[in-house]
Amino acid sequence: MEFSDWSVVAELISAIGIIITLIYLALQVHQNTRQEEFQGLQAAILRFLNNVDEITKTEENAEVFRKGLNQFSELPAATQGAFHSKMHSLLHGFHSIWILYKSGILPEYELVAMRRIYVELLMSPGGGQWWKSFKHIPPPHLVAYLDEEVQKSQGKIEPANLAYPWLHGD
Repeated sequence: MEFSDWSVVAELISAIGIIITLIYLALQVHQNTRQEEFQGLQAAILRFLNNVDEITKTEENAEVFRKGLNQFSELPAATQGAFHSKMHSLLHGFHSIWILYKSGILPEYELVAMRRIYVELLMSPGGGQWWKSFKHIPPPHLVAYLDEEVQKSQGKIEPANLAYPWLHGD
């Protein structure tokens, strides 16, 4: 073999090496992307569940939330505001979960579990009153989705104030 033949062989081996390297890098990028999506998903679910836990973390929070779910419109303005903050925080967390589902990152079974929690809250007398007074603010697609889910759940799941003993009314 002459030098020019070896040169062609070297170029061919080099090209194969470059292709293998590109494939390897593409797989690494894909794997890293999936890992970041998973970590984002875990963080969003954890934020939502932490918001749920935060509601009943103290007796005062639990009492505000219990009263709000049962009789929102009859509460003093300051207590309505405290209840609103809790519901708004949960709505924000649920919206993040819903966006992850819509983007294909979150499996449907996870959405269903989180949705049930929020729908149970909106089905309570006070949760429904709060929702009617607030739903003009969130994105319309989220409002339509939640309204539809509340409607579909009537008679199939219990409102939170009935489903959980610690949230029952007086």
